Amino acid sequence: MAEVTPEILIEESESYARIIFNRPHVRNAITTRMWEELPKLVRRLQRQPGVRSLVLSGAGGKAFASGADISELPGFTDPKAAHAFERLVVRALDSLVRCPLPVVAMIQGYAMGGGCHIAAACDLRIAGESAQLGIPAAKLGAAVNPGAAARLVSLVGPAVAKEILFSGQPVDARRALLVGLVNHVVPDAELEGFTLALVRQLAVNAPLTIRSAKQAVNWIAIEGHRRPPRAIQQQFVKAFSSRDFKEGLDAFLARRPPKFQGR
Repeated sequence: MAEVTPEILIEESESYARIIFNRPHVRNAITTRMWEELPKLVRRLQRQPGVRSLVLSGAGGKAFASGADISELPGFTDPKAAHAFERLVVRALDSLVRCPLPVVAMIQGYAMGGGCHIAAACDLRIAGESAQLGIPAAKLGAAVNPGAAARLVSLVGPAVAKEILFSGQPVDARRALLVGLVNHVVPDAELEGFTLALVRQLAVNAPLTIRSAKQAVNWIAIEGHRRPPRAIQQQFVKAFSSRDFKEGLDAFLARRPPKFQGR
């Protein structure tokens, strides 16, 4: 197993490469540096001979990735910082969508916020019974990237996507399977074996066929969406610079209910 940074590990096998988010002490929360490194890593691994699939997982058994590192979020109240962060996240998620290889998320425990967006940007999602997926932006007063929202809609449809985004509540593995957010649910003890057996099965199929199929499905499900209007993009920055976002962060850190005022 190789270390890209202390926060991201790489495990390479005969037919796949595995990217492991390695911050188990904070449920694998994604730092700015991890968002920066992920697309570079995906581009490097997809060029390596013999690598037919990428698998993403989290270390520690309790989380895939619990979202953006909360300690970094107060800095995004500045509009320029919010724009820069959005571009960083978009590049990372797009690298998974545009990767010509199948990308599989192996989800045990929490996949929240940015972690859920990463899982949604993968081609397949295999969940352990302990999996909890959600996007709690509404509980923090944060914004949801329109492209990431479009991916969620393409998986679960508008009504369920709105419920997930409006409520901020996590979806357990059983319901995630029911609404189409994950492909399979297996016992936690069988998750790794099931996922790796799946990617080995993919490896025997024609790579060019899989590549063209991925491009076609992505074009239908995602690429057909027009670029969000400027007003929607501006709303993303406005949310991060709002008083509600500051209140959401303060309340989270103080472990108290937030008092949002819509400004």
